[in-house]
Order: sequence, then structure tokens, then C-alpha cells
Amino acid sequence: MKRKKSGKWKKVLSVLAICGLIAAQMFSGKMAVSYAEESDEQLKTEQKTEQEAEKPSGGTEIDALEQEQKTEPEDEQKDEAQGEPEESLKAKVQNKTVKTKVADEKAIDEDPIPEKTPRLVYGNKDLPDEDAFVLLIFGDGFTKDEQDKFFEEAEKTADYVMATSPWNEFKDTVKMYALGVVSNESGAKADKAINQEQADKDTRDTYFGSSFWTGGMQRLLAISNEGAKRAKELTKQYLPAADFNVVIVNAETYGGSGGDTCVASLNSESLEMMLHELGHTTANLADEYFAGASYAREYANMTAESDPEKVRWKRFIGKNGVGVYEYDNGGNGWYRPHENCKMRFLGKQYAFCEVCKEQIRRTFCEASDVTKIFFQPYADIFYESDTGKDMSEYFILRRGKNEITGDKLGDKLTLTYMTEDGQTLPAAPSKAGTYKVKADFAGNDIYEACSMEATYQIELPDRITLNVDSKVYDGKPAELNYTVDYDKEYEVKAHYKGTIPYAAEITYDYDSEEAPIKPGRYSVTLTAYDKATGDPISKKTKDYEIKFKATALSNNDTADYPGAMPYYNNKTIVFTGEGFTAEEQGEFEKLAAKYVNYFRGTEPYKEADTYFNYHTVEAVSEESGIGTTPKDTYFKLSYDKDGKIVPTEDSTAGAMYIGNNVITSYYKATIVIVNDKNMKKGSTVTNKRFTVYTTPDEKGMEFAAKELENYFTSQPEGYRASTEEEKAAQRVEFLKALYYTWYGVDYAPILSRAYNENFVENGKPIDLAPYFHTYVLGKKVDGVSYRMTYYEDNKGAVGKQLTGAPAKAGVYHAKAELILDEGKNSKDVVLDGQTYHLPLARGWTTYEIKAKGTDPQNPDEQKPNDQNPDDQKPGNTGSTGNQGENKKPAGEKGAVKTGDESPIMLSVICMVVAMGLGIVVLRKRKER
Repeated sequence: MKRKKSGKWKKVLSVLAICGLIAAQMFSGKMAVSYAEESDEQLKTEQKTEQEAEKPSGGTEIDALEQEQKTEPEDEQKDEAQGEPEESLKAKVQNKTVKTKVADEKAIDEDPIPEKTPRLVYGNKDLPDEDAFVLLIFGDGFTKDEQDKFFEEAEKTADYVMATSPWNEFKDTVKMYALGVVSNESGAKADKAINQEQADKDTRDTYFGSSFWTGGMQRLLAISNEGAKRAKELTKQYLPAADFNVVIVNAETYGGSGGDTCVASLNSESLEMMLHELGHTTANLADEYFAGASYAREYANMTAESDPEKVRWKRFIGKNGVGVYEYDNGGNGWYRPHENCKMRFLGKQYAFCEVCKEQIRRTFCEASDVTKIFFQPYADIFYESDTGKDMSEYFILRRGKNEITGDKLGDKLTLTYMTEDGQTLPAAPSKAGTYKVKADFAGNDIYEACSMEATYQIELPDRITLNVDSKVYDGKPAELNYTVDYDKEYEVKAHYKGTIPYAAEITYDYDSEEAPIKPGRYSVTLTAYDKATGDPISKKTKDYEIKFKATALSNNDTADYPGAMPYYNNKTIVFTGEGFTAEEQGEFEKLAAKYVNYFRGTEPYKEADTYFNYHTVEAVSEESGIGTTPKDTYFKLSYDKDGKIVPTEDSTAGAMYIGNNVITSYYKATIVIVNDKNMKKGSTVTNKRFTVYTTPDEKGMEFAAKELENYFTSQPEGYRASTEEEKAAQRVEFLKALYYTWYGVDYAPILSRAYNENFVENGKPIDLAPYFHTYVLGKKVDGVSYRMTYYEDNKGAVGKQLTGAPAKAGVYHAKAELILDEGKNSKDVVLDGQTYHLPLARGWTTYEIKAKGTDPQNPDEQKPNDQNPDDQKPGNTGSTGNQGENKKPAGEKGAVKTGDESPIMLSVICMVVAMGLGIVVLRKRKER
């Protein structure tokens, strides 16, 4: 008699079936996502594909303080390594979603233009707009209730700009209007984002679509393409006479851009930023910091010509610091006219250089219909002579695109010479002294009648040859080298004037007979006197600079790889000291070197060492150490009753100046090591950069390293990941910070932890390719290959190149270069349904092969460990020029692994359980 199956065995069979299904699904890596997850991903994909792939308007990134990038040049730039034009690569990625959101076409709740007539916030209302140089100021991110705030900011901007040279020369020419525009939401997209992923999640709805992280750069604040169209339409409708547009964005985060439309935020430095950006927008000036090879071309203030006799600004050389200076940060072969122009640095202490001023003047005149007269003596020096100097050639008339010098105007121009106190002279003066000259132009059919008065100097006879070289701080004054061509006995006296910078808005004046020794910008005037009479016989002035002493302890910048610069992947960290006297600077340098070694040997910086630069800058204090009240130290720091360092607003501004102006405006953080053992705890300050104040011991090293990691991963001060999950999550965020995207080109880091592996010689070459990984937004990319090169170790440095992967015991260095797609300038990869275009990149690691017999485990099988897992075998053995590919099973998600293999273990357990239950069922059936 057959017995019926009980419900119990039905349940067993059901469990068996479910376990088998789970095991099969998980083992194949094809676990189905829930309908909600799938729908969400589908929605995200649809939203991305609807975004525009074009670069948003305002394509000049600015950061004079931070030296950044601008609109794409029209010229194609060749990638020497691959031979394909960079513009060609950019053209190919136009169909890819640029990971910067553009303004959505959302309905404005009400009329976006409450006032139909633009307000005049600066200028002569009686001057016709058609004859003036006109700026129209818009606001973005200002809601209906914030319109008064917008107009206040517009007036403040206009007043500040017009008080700055050479804008102040055009008070009779410039008119500025403000047109209020209502946004649905306040602020700007991505103003608080620390990486591209966070930026993409911000859906702020503003009228012009202002967004930080434009094109992939955090501080590149620009309006969207749709916003640019709206700006043009509003200009055409409400103020067609406007020459340029300005957008003030209602956000406190530092950022802005130039280009067709000048954009700037309301950050405390926004007014200086606006001036810099207007240099781009109105006068087409180049940044005088290097923003990358793609943006290097001929401008009024940038050239590839290095000969002072051939540069376009040769007549200005020697005037107020103008010269021929090579760009830094990879700008070799390109030259700028000044070291401290507003097109390089922001701050009141930085004026537009003479070259930029002249270009601005010319631009304003071309865009208006007002006759302007200028006195431009260039760098010419006038010396005492027997006959007076006719100054007519130094007067310039401009109207629109017309320009003429006074010496070509004939009797239409009349010059009147006067003494310094205004007494009229019968002719042009010839003796040394300060004089005035008035030019009166009667007018003609091109230029209107005009006049102006100027002051100039006639120097004593040119008898002095003076040379003083700029130098690096060493506690000693600059050396003066001079000769005096005089046949009688004489004596000389020197007088020094200058500016000692501390921060962008904090400087100290210097005026003394004593030669300065601190870092600063100075001029020395050497006067020779007849020894018998005491009368001056000649005078000569020279400018020079004493620079901060800075040292690069580790610098990975190179032009060989597109992303290997501080304006792309590389992170520049600057160490400086507080409470170290001049005699203690050697102690500071040793301590800073220990800090750098600590960073380079500690995760996550050790793994990412190729993408970090470390520099030191000596800041000299008059007193050693700090106290509970500020002492005479460089940063004026103190500590509280608990021993915690107390920073000030000025100290942080000073630390930022050292990072930004001494090392590079692309720096990421300044770490201030405080020379006082009484302190117990450090402090941090986060604004547009990061500053760490820390103690001079290993505890301080740990504090600085952890807090910098917190900064890169958007964690608060004091956060410490404790669980494995928290550590893994923080590492993902750190990897995101290493990744950089710029208008469709994805600069992905290549990392390795092969130094953690236990390699033992086994008679065969050990290929390192499986131990390198490429990461995009924190996720490991599959399907990439590397060209491996191996090197001997030379006392910790890279030594002689090897012909292939080594097999013998020893310490070695390995370089992995990303292999690009054939015929392309990139390696195209797909991650989470998104295509990324990776340019040529490289990763480095140091590793050791131990002698055979030193490993108790199997020495014949080398596998990556859990910290950097990838046990897939490479395509071939590693050697110079060989390719190793890291592969995964199809469908496996490219997330960062942490050694947790629980899905595989669960599938194995399910299979074992299923098999066991199957055996039990069969046995039960046989018993029946």
C-alpha cells in the first residue's frame, strides 16, 4: 500500500527547490533586482540620457587664486602619446552624458521678470547706451523674496569693479544695469557637493541653471546651455545695447567662470573673482596660471615667445614688474608678462599688470563710441639732458576701433608743460625733476575734442648700473651689485620699499633704509651723491622679490599622462610650520619629512601615492612655540585650557596663502605643524580648501592623516571608521575623490596594493598586472589591460629598467600603463550602464619577492590577498610591453571589494544543503 506524501515532505521539497534556485542565481552572478530597484535605475538612465552633452556656457573656469580652466580652444591639441587630436576625442564623447546636470525646463511659478525695465546701478544716465560700454547683470538662484538682495549685490559689484584700475579710467564710458530674475529655488546646484556623484544628485531649479562641478570641476560655476540662451533672449528683449552679460549666483561657495557670460558666486572673494572673470569675458585675457595644454595659445598676455625683444609686450618690460616669465604647473614653453597679476591671483594686493590693463583699455574703447585719451609712457625712462623731451608720442587717442598717437595729430594737439606745483614752463623741461604735461586735442572728423593732464619724471643722468636678483628666503638680504660712472669721489645710499604678503587681503608695507630679509615684493632705489658737495648725481631703481623657501618632497606631476597634474587627479598637500624661528627651520624640515613619510606609508595615501604631491614651505616666527595667548609667531596661534590649538580667521587665511600662492593654486590642503609640546589636540578648518593645525609628534601625524581622509570623504572632524563596513565605505569615498572628469574625459586612477602580497620566488616571472586596478567613481573597472614595465630598486627609488617581470628575490618597482583602444585616444569602458572614456594613465607600486623557503605556505601559487582581490590569471606573463588584463565573470557588479565573499559562501551552503536534503528524500523513498 502506498502512503501519501505528508505536508512535511512537500515543505522539504519546496525548500530544496528554492535553495537550488538561489544557488544557481547567485553562482551565476545574475540575482534579479527588485522591481522597485529596476524601475529606479531605469528612471535614472532615462534622466541621464535626456541631459545635454554639450559644455555649459561660461566655459572659462577661474580661480585666479586657484588657477583653473576655460572654454575649449578652437585649435586641435595633439596627444603626442597617441597621435589623435584631443578635440577629436571630445567630439566622440558628445553622445555621452556629461556628468553635470543642465537646467531642467521646469515651469516658473510666476512671471520671472517682475521689473521690465533694467535698473541703472552705475554710470551716467544721460550717456546713450549705444555710445557706452554696457554690462547687464542678472541674478540666478534668487527667489521672489530675494530680489532686494540681488539688487544690493549688483550695486556692490558695480561699485567695487569701477573703483579698480583700469576700470576707474572709464567712469564716463561704462554703464551697468541690473535685471531681476526670479528662480523657483534659492542657491545653485552642487554648491555643497564634494564629488561628481553628489553634484549629480542636486536638482536645484534656478532660472539660468547655475551649477558648480561644471564639466567635472568643483569650483567651475557656470550657467547651463539653456540658461545661456535665456540670457541672450532677455538681453535682446530688455537691453539690446548691452555688450556683455554678468550673472551673480546666490551661493556662498567659491566659484565662477568667464566666457560669453561672466559668472560668480557671493563668496567673500566674489568681488575679486568678478574682476578676474571680467578680464576673461570682456578683454579675452588668458589666465596667468597654467590651466592645461588644451588652453595654451596666443593671447594678449600669453605667448610661446620667450625672447624679450620679440614678445608683444616688449615696450612694457621693466615697468611695474613686467617681464617674460615661464608658466609653472606643466606650462613649460609658455610665458606670461607678470608674476603677480590679478589674472593669476585674487586679492586687493594684486593689480592687473600693465599688459592686461592696456588690453582692457583697448577693449573698452572698441566696444564704445566715446573718445578717450591716455598717457602711456610704457617702460621708457627719461633722463636729464640738454634739450627737453617732446611727450606727444606718449598720448594715445582711441574711439571705437580707431587709435592714434599724439605725434601724428599735428597742430590739432597742443602740449603745455608745468612744474610739479602747476607753474607753466616755456618749453619741455630737460632737468631732473617731477613735471606735469597737459594735452589738449581740438578734435577732427574721427575723434572728439578732449584733454588730459599727466605726471612724469625726468631722472638724473644715467650713471648707475644696478642689478639685484630675486632670491629664496635664507635669512639674509638680497645682494646689490652696482657700478657708478663718475670721475669724482661719491657715496651711495639705498632705500627699500615693498609689500610683505600674509594673505590674499592682508599685507604689510615695508619702507626702510635697512634691507629686508622676509619674503615679499620690494624695490630698491640707489642714489649716488658727490662726496664733496653732497649733491645727488644719479639714481636707479630696481624691483626684486624674496620668495618663500619651498621644497618638493614628493611630486608626481608629469605631462606624460593627461591626468597627472594638480588640476586633474593629483592632490597637492602643503606642510608649513608655526612657532619655528629662523634657527629652527631645519628642525621643521626634518619634522615635515617625517610627516610625509608617515602619510606615504599609511593607508589610504600609500595605495594612492602616485596621485599625491607633498611640499614644505618655511614660515618664520620671531618667537619659538605658542602659548595660551598669541606670541610673536607667524600665524599668531594659541591653545586653550585643554591643550587644543585655537586657529583664527587670519591664521587660516595665511595658511591658505602659503598653499595657494607659494606652491600652486590647485593645492588641496595645508597642514600647519605647531612647534609646542604642551598641546594635546589639533584643529581643522574647512572652507574652499582644508587646513589642519596639528601637534609635532606621531599623534599629530595620525590626526592630520585621518582628518585629511575625512575631508576627502566628507566626514566631520573626529570621525574614525571602526567597523569593516565603515572602513570599506570610506575607502569608496576616497577613491571617488581621486577620480576626475572633465567634459567627457574620465581621468581614472590606477592603484595597486601589491606591497601587501607575500611573493616568494618560484623560478618564474611574477606578473603584477592582476594587482593593478582602475577605478571610476569608487568602482573597479573590468576589461582593462596594462602595459607593464619593471624596475630595480635603488635605495628606495626607481632604478634600472628591466627587460621583463623579475623572478628572483628582491625589491622592485612596477609601472602599469592603461592600454587604449586601437586607433583611439582613450579606453572606453562601461560601468553600471554608463560609458566612460579613460585617457592614458599609469599606476606605480613597490613590491618584494622573498627568497624561496621563507614562506611556510605554498610558494608556487601567487594570489592577491583580500585587501586588493583579483585572482584572475593575466592574459600573458608580465614583461616590458606585455599586456595583462583583469577580467570578471559577465554581469558581476564592479563595486570595490573588501574581502567579503559572503554571496559565494551562501551559494555554496545552499547547494550543499540542497544536495543533503536530496539524499535524505531518496533514502526515505527507498525505505518506503
